[in-house]
Amino acid sequence: MIDYFSIFTKTGLIIWQYCPTHLQGNPVNEFIKVVFLEERSGSDSFSCDNKYVVKWTLANEQDLVFVAVYQKILPLSYIDDFLSAAKKEFMNTYGDNIQPFENYPFDKQFDSLLKEVPKLVSQKKNKEKTPIRFEDTAKGRDISKDKSKNTKKEKKDKKPEPKPVEEPKYEPEPEPTTPDSENSKLKKLNKLRSGDKVAGSRRLPNKRTPKKVEESEPEPGTKRVKEKRKWKEDTDESFNLNNTEDATTSKAQQQDVDTTDYGVGEAVLIDQFDESSSSEEESESDEEIKEKQETAKATKSGGGLLKYFTSICNKELSEADLQPVLEQFSNHLVSKNVAKEIAEKLCASVSQNLVGKQLSTFSRVSTTVRAAMEDALTRILTPKKQIDVLREARASKVNKKPYVIVFVGVNGVGKSTSLAKVCSWLLQNNLKVMIAACDTFRSGAIEQLEVHARNLDVEVFHRGYGKDSAAIAREAIQKAKNSGIDVVLVDTAGRMQDNEPLMKALAKLVGVNQPDLVLFVGEALVGNEAVDQLTKFNRALEEFGLSKNPRGIDGIFLTKFDTVDEKVGAAISMAYTTGQPIVFVGIGQKYSDLKILNVPRIVSILLKGK
Repeated sequence: MIDYFSIFTKTGLIIWQYCPTHLQGNPVNEFIKVVFLEERSGSDSFSCDNKYVVKWTLANEQDLVFVAVYQKILPLSYIDDFLSAAKKEFMNTYGDNIQPFENYPFDKQFDSLLKEVPKLVSQKKNKEKTPIRFEDTAKGRDISKDKSKNTKKEKKDKKPEPKPVEEPKYEPEPEPTTPDSENSKLKKLNKLRSGDKVAGSRRLPNKRTPKKVEESEPEPGTKRVKEKRKWKEDTDESFNLNNTEDATTSKAQQQDVDTTDYGVGEAVLIDQFDESSSSEEESESDEEIKEKQETAKATKSGGGLLKYFTSICNKELSEADLQPVLEQFSNHLVSKNVAKEIAEKLCASVSQNLVGKQLSTFSRVSTTVRAAMEDALTRILTPKKQIDVLREARASKVNKKPYVIVFVGVNGVGKSTSLAKVCSWLLQNNLKVMIAACDTFRSGAIEQLEVHARNLDVEVFHRGYGKDSAAIAREAIQKAKNSGIDVVLVDTAGRMQDNEPLMKALAKLVGVNQPDLVLFVGEALVGNEAVDQLTKFNRALEEFGLSKNPRGIDGIFLTKFDTVDEKVGAAISMAYTTGQPIVFVGIGQKYSDLKILNVPRIVSILLKGK
């Protein structure tokens, strides 16, 4: 059962909708935020709140989106066929005259499709489930072939029965040759060569009647030598349009010599071609030959050029047109350190948004794909929710509540150094900061933070090693609140994404203290590994969270961004994985080496060379 069906434009204008029941929440809005704003239209479906499944299809020629929503507990096997049928029916009916703010009566067609499509899909599946005969299987066909081979072999092995001996037939003795008979045979031969029919003549296979025969007759007892014809393909250069006779003569002169002997005492008969082929080839007039040549020239020049310009002006992009170009873009993104899976999904989304669109006049497919790829990369890197740390920290200061930031990540990515850079940046903006040392596992972690704290002149709150990190963070937040501290920066222990006990401890810290911002610190050097780390950290926080609505990763801090040169693809991989923004970028070892991500600059670097 379909709970909701809608047809709307990519700008958000609803053309027609069907809503038999009341939906809990707003799955269509979530679908637009996640799929369109984050460039994920290449996927098959979208799950919302683990209750609804959203499926869609695009009509790019009119910038329309067809969306169907149904409950996840009821997997509808016919939904893809239904979307295709509804799209085809609507586009055939109103595709050329779609105007905004108009009512389109699509109720009857929709109801009929809702009844017919499930039946057709079930019938199709029943046909597919019918058992296949053994003779139709590959093994059955092989067995039948073997049987036929064996039967043929048996027939060959059988010895043929001896034929009865026939008695020799009486044949009359050949008449003696005389000069008169020889002359009559030569006359018949000349008549055959000139095209005249001779009574009693028969045809010999695969011999062509020569067009030209010498007029002089050979002397008795000599042999005649026939010229061998050399055949060439009919091309434009074989004809001389100005003088057809010269062309025929030159063509006849290109023949070699045949070695057939015409002896005096032999009954030699020359055959002709079959009447059907001979009449068609030799009866072509000069006008027909000239007409063929003019048609060929028109096709090569004017006609072909007209077709070329027509195809350019009216080109509708298809998957076959986009596939080779998108493969090149995918390989290019992978070379820029974008994870291969992310690059393939991104190219699939771009293809989904371009199929069916008209190619603009004199535009190349690669140029169109590059523009679409640039827009897609910009949407991915542009956050769907803006994270302004300064504004939010000052708002918390007004409410007399410290703004809490938790730094998480794997071992050795530079969490402590990144925390110190953020601390320096906040101090420059006149905010009071406290550091909470919640890395109670790595020896030297507290001492490292104390060195940064002395350089920045801030306080470090700690309770030593081996203690509960969640309890330490709670005490630090409470002390900051009592002391009038504006921001609390929580340092956590580095842990691998597959270490379940440590991931549970991290989820407990986040669930107990409910920080305002959870930053994942990752290296810009890694590609596929960054995707795996970020995915598993985000999943662990959601699965092991204590509240009903567990927290995930809110933002990303990319370190060592100055070492990757033009291979900045990790930014795309991380932003695409969670849909969360890149808040900060580290570009050096100094406290001032902290930047905000420049989206146009990153997109330009990613597409450089394409």
